[in-house]
Amino acid sequence: MREYRKRFIAIVRFIAFVRIIPVTIAGLLMISSGWAHAAEELKHGIIRIPVLNYHSIGVEPGNTYVLHPDVFARQMAYLAAEHYTPLTLADFARVLAKELPSPQKPVLLTFDDGYADNAEAALPILRQHGFPATLFLSPGAVGQPGYLSWPQVQELSAAGWDIEPHGMTHPHLPQLTKKQQREEITESRRWIEQKLGKRAAAFAYPYGEYNTQTLEILQEAGFQWGFTTQEGWATSAQSPYERSRLVVRSEDSFETWKQRLSVP
Repeated sequence: MREYRKRFIAIVRFIAFVRIIPVTIAGLLMISSGWAHAAEELKHGIIRIPVLNYHSIGVEPGNTYVLHPDVFARQMAYLAAEHYTPLTLADFARVLAKELPSPQKPVLLTFDDGYADNAEAALPILRQHGFPATLFLSPGAVGQPGYLSWPQVQELSAAGWDIEPHGMTHPHLPQLTKKQQREEITESRRWIEQKLGKRAAAFAYPYGEYNTQTLEILQEAGFQWGFTTQEGWATSAQSPYERSRLVVRSEDSFETWKQRLSVP
């Protein structure tokens, strides 16, 4: 009886193992095929770059846009260990425009809104790896509780972060008139350029919302790039004003985050 039971347990374990193998192989093939697909598209002139979209780096369970510092640190350590190359905004644009050779694993790190923990928690972690980042800032929130101060914004800029506008008051742009949209967009850029003494050329749509008037304003005002929250990798085939991003959410597992980063 004992011998029969041992054989039965061994068979069950073997079946479970066999069932796991296809799943594991499928996962590995998905990641491998993702980069292979990107390499194939590169041959045909289409360049793809994952753009990670973060917000707050802190502790607030249940808030999808607040990522725990330990999770963020683990993600950045993974990028470093897997030899990803985080890009400056200028290099990101040059790679997509085929003016600069693409690294093997490029990535753009972006932060929206301008939370104080971007300087207090995210900056030290990125400094450990020498990673640059891009912050889309709403100047109207600067100095408010929980948000960056101008000295902190200047610290990020001095550390190599690109600081770009995100609307003065983080409005729902499609709900505004074209004149109001223009004021929100151009004033946010004016404040950033005045405070930092650097040109701002990119814009991220608050809430990911925009309409045809928004796109017209960006073009008329001389912006070069616009970033959405549309899921997917940014590609050279997209409009420069409609670059896709991967919004990083706190409820996503580490494996889910890696898969989205690895499969275009």
